[in-house]
Amino acid sequence: MTVRHDLAFAPGATLTVHHVGTEREPVLVVDCATGQVDALRAFAADRAAFVPAAEVGSGYPGLLGTAPVAYIDAMVHGILPLIATHFTGCPVRPVRARGNFSLVTTTPERLTADQRVPHVDTADRLQFASVHFLSPDNRDGTAFFRHRATGFETVDAERLPVYQAARERDPAPPRRYCIGEDDGFEAIETIAALPDRLMLYRAALLHSGWITTLPHGAADPRQGRLTGNLFLQCRMDA
Repeated sequence: MTVRHDLAFAPGATLTVHHVGTEREPVLVVDCATGQVDALRAFAADRAAFVPAAEVGSGYPGLLGTAPVAYIDAMVHGILPLIATHFTGCPVRPVRARGNFSLVTTTPERLTADQRVPHVDTADRLQFASVHFLSPDNRDGTAFFRHRATGFETVDAERLPVYQAARERDPAPPRRYCIGEDDGFEAIETIAALPDRLMLYRAALLHSGWITTLPHGAADPRQGRLTGNLFLQCRMDA
């Protein structure tokens, strides 16, 4: 199979809007998003070049791989109207877009301290992230969190100094993937992974992969927790 160059949300795609936590931040879930799961997984297995995330300066607990340009462009095209409708209330233009495939491969005992707690991708409220679940079997999705000490569910530039100071007083996180119990954070919403489910959220929303187990062959795109990821910086076109 090949990845279509006109890839966008499929005609049968359905949108669900979750407003999470006390801050009521939108988390958008598009099911049956593309109809291209098999093609994308085959591309990841046969043509993508995967490297350890640390080698490219990322804190992701696993491998990052090259994704088709047509796929990234189509995701940007499909996501921009959703941002305008559900996040900004006005049209937006893309400033930067970066996309890749991802595979979780790091065992719990080898996680760094930062990988054992939720994070924000950036403190910029006009950057957005999407996760496109591509595994046919793995249901480990993504969770969103509240920081107990501050009550923050999003961390923007104004909140960042207060949040960083409070984090220094948090208990040391256990050597496991975050489950929001005894690590200074509380889970407020969990979105399960389903094949061809795409999730869109503000990058300043505290989140983490909800990882319950590493599958056999975690580094194999055909067996592991494979996702397509997009980070999209926007500006309002008012």
